[in-house]
Amino acid sequence: MGVIDSGLTIKICMYDEADHLPVHTEDKTFYSEDDFRDFLSRRGWTCLREYNGYRNVDSMDELCPGAVYRGVN
Repeated sequence: MGVIDSGLTIKICMYDEADHLPVHTEDKTFYSEDDFRDFLSRRGWTCLREYNGYRNVDSMDELCPGAVYRGVN
């Protein structure tokens, strides 16, 4: 029997494009680097940025479980 990977869950802060104000956060779980890349490309984002920081994240390995991120165009 195979082991089921529980993935890595983070929070994504979604913004109102017109006002650049946070609208809501949603949980997102990534199971592979491909999941992460697909998520970014579907939204037209190049990377994620820590919500209360300046660190850009462009690899699943750099994500911190439970942290809040926002997309970067």
